[in-house]
Amino acid sequence: MSEQYNEESMPCPVCRETIKVGALKCRFCNSNLKTAAVDQEAETEHILYSGHPAIIYSAWQWLVVICTLGIAFIYYWMESISVTYQITTQRIKIEHGVLSKLMESVELFTIEHFDVYKPLGMRLAGYSSIRLRSSDASSPVISIYGIDDLENLADQLRECSLRERSRRKITSIIQT
Repeated sequence: MSEQYNEESMPCPVCRETIKVGALKCRFCNSNLKTAAVDQEAETEHILYSGHPAIIYSAWQWLVVICTLGIAFIYYWMESISVTYQITTQRIKIEHGVLSKLMESVELFTIEHFDVYKPLGMRLAGYSSIRLRSSDASSPVISIYGIDDLENLADQLRECSLRERSRRKITSIIQT
């Protein structure tokens, strides 16, 4: 294997032999370079969202804040900073707590069903909630709320879940 590359050559992503830059297939391992790049990209974990839910994500919460002259805002702020989401292309991590922490992690390939909820109060505030049902016995239901553009994130999660299932060669068994 040659380690010298110039502008006209590059290493094959599969076998690392020197091939031409514009090649569609590797002449050594006969790999399709476009599908190899897509497969390699699918195996890499990317962060889709990382952060806390919104402090106030429902119109009813605004009503409570107004009625309590802002005192409820402190409660909602503490509630918001006690939850941290890290949503990636392969897993969902939810951390609960301020002083003591509880970390919940669910692999996307275990997610069986996605439900998007838009209650009136959340819709008025511009938010929604998703409920994920998992085959993981330790976390059968995951709720995510208070994130901007959560519907698009749910669509991305659905696609990532299907991609992870096909990458890991997992099929669903539907019980009746």
